[in-house]
Amino acid sequence: MKVLSTLLARLEEFILVALFAFMAVMNFLNVVCRYCFASSFSFTEEVTITAFVWVSMVGIAVGYKRLAHLGMSFLVDHMPKKVQPFMALLSMICSVVLILLLYKYGSEMVSNQIRLGSKTPALGMPMYIQGLSIPVGAVFCLIRAVESGVKEFVRLRKVAKGVEEV
Repeated sequence: MKVLSTLLARLEEFILVALFAFMAVMNFLNVVCRYCFASSFSFTEEVTITAFVWVSMVGIAVGYKRLAHLGMSFLVDHMPKKVQPFMALLSMICSVVLILLLYKYGSEMVSNQIRLGSKTPALGMPMYIQGLSIPVGAVFCLIRAVESGVKEFVRLRKVAKGVEEV
């Protein structure tokens, strides 16, 4: 399981770094062309938006991995120590339900985009390339939400038991 988590982390990081670099280079070249040659690339907005959507979805998964989404920390911190692990579990369950809905409706959207043959205006790129970011990102998020939720639950249980023994 540790190997799978490490491979997933590397894949997430690769996707994020590659797409951020791509977005930066494309926007930089577009600005240089606009100011130096008085013309710009017509397609940069489309490819940058597509990259941004993918970065957003994969970034959410990384946020879960780093426990950035799990906390309703104000609420959890004010609960008794024995209740805190179960609040983390409740938070994870709510996240999983939301992610499953995101996956379901994202998959339906992609299916419709494929069925209708939707294309982007400038490049004529299939719209499902953008749309796939939602169900694929949801899978990344689901794995990370469960992984981080269980880790946080175990950590808070240890803290609660440590408090009981003191």
